[in-house]
Amino acid sequence: MLLKLIVFLLVTGFTVNVTAGGTFRIAHAMEYGGAENLNPFDPNRFTPTIYFLYSRLVRANPDDEPAPDLALRWSSNASATIWRFDLRKGVTFHDGSTFDAGDVAYSLTYLLDPEIDSPLISTLGIISRIEVIDPHTVDIHLKSAHADFPVLLMDYRARIIPEGIGEAIRYKGTGTGPFMISKLDPEGITELVANKNYFLGPPQLDAIEVIAIIDANAQMQAFLANQIDLVQRVNPRLEPLFRSNDGFSVQKFATGDKNLIAFRTDLAPFDDHRVRKAIRIAIDREKFINTAIGHGGAVIACDHPVWPGDPYLWPGECEQDQALAKRLLSEAGFGDGLEFDLYTSTLFANGVSIAEVYQDQLSEIGVKVNIVLAPADGYYGDIWLNKAACVTYWGHRPADQYLNELYRSGGSWNDTYWNVPEYDSLLDRARSELDFEARRAVYWQAQEMLFEKGGSFMPFHYVNIRVMNSSVRNLEPVMEFSVPWYKVTKTP
Repeated sequence: MLLKLIVFLLVTGFTVNVTAGGTFRIAHAMEYGGAENLNPFDPNRFTPTIYFLYSRLVRANPDDEPAPDLALRWSSNASATIWRFDLRKGVTFHDGSTFDAGDVAYSLTYLLDPEIDSPLISTLGIISRIEVIDPHTVDIHLKSAHADFPVLLMDYRARIIPEGIGEAIRYKGTGTGPFMISKLDPEGITELVANKNYFLGPPQLDAIEVIAIIDANAQMQAFLANQIDLVQRVNPRLEPLFRSNDGFSVQKFATGDKNLIAFRTDLAPFDDHRVRKAIRIAIDREKFINTAIGHGGAVIACDHPVWPGDPYLWPGECEQDQALAKRLLSEAGFGDGLEFDLYTSTLFANGVSIAEVYQDQLSEIGVKVNIVLAPADGYYGDIWLNKAACVTYWGHRPADQYLNELYRSGGSWNDTYWNVPEYDSLLDRARSELDFEARRAVYWQAQEMLFEKGGSFMPFHYVNIRVMNSSVRNLEPVMEFSVPWYKVTKTP
């Protein structure tokens, strides 16, 4: 029914007409069931608002490299254990207070507080202390060397908040970003207004609305009904239809985004690495992509999270090998077959098709997968991190962050419960290695270990097809957290 509606509206020439300046409308899936709040470090952070309300020390440029945000320059000592950041002057928070080095020290200390239980701890826990040199200079001391430390600060959650604000940040949302909170309603419509004092210049939009629409199909219907202005990921099969209609514009670009299947390595039968490898290498990944996602909608990945554009990508391959998969299952005691439940949701545009194609391909080696469709509302609170096997989603991250946040022992977002000291040691070695070639070789070892024994089935990285009303201008074809939102406009 949805596909018929899309084709009808596209073929009949659906058009839009909005006011210049105006309000830009986007959807969020309410994956935390209404528990979303404005603390960027919180496990239940209200993700879309983070991009608009707050700034980072370092942002990602279009090439996914560190670029200035609140910090203009940075450098390290010879051993890469101390990093100095020179800060912008004349920046103010939404409440009129002046940004300075004290806010940086407070923010980084606050996010590392165990009471908050921030997932950022697994990435930025390498910080030992923050030293304020003067109001516009700060030194970040690390527990051990890290040659790529500024890359970690590109994290979309690593935002700067006012000194001393504490738990009030959850509803105040006070930042230095291009938009300010006007109304907070995670279960309805959250409203943001332009920050005319934004340090890079006043936003071109008057306002942004973040609207709760809890599954991908409903978001597409809202888009076609001109209730929202953007759909972040569109089925490749629909791309030609959108491109042929003047009412829309289409962007297509490579990303590190992915849906994956996470298996808890602390629960049977996935506590046996032979089982985990078997139910990954049994899959024809190219066929999987073409069937579940659509041709051209993704590129093959080999069960580690590092995307093709990252300089640390392991060059290994992951060909289908059903014979080896059967042998591994037999060695693990499942020669007569294996059966397990796999949870998924319409929260993800391809969540159901991924589970169905995976189910079909595993049936070829005698593995029975029972698909359990869970509600989109609250999926991340009820299913993810709780069930033994579930479809989930991870957004774009650089190699070091991915490899630490997803798999370092004890990480709060370690959704496969992977606990391998040898792996942790590899990450520590890579971070402290100052020579790029040597550092890359260690990261390769970590990725190969995940392919051989890890708990994630990661068959692809998305090629993002983003569709927006043609009235939207200056939305750059980069990941959401890299978009300079103050430049975006809407025209009649």
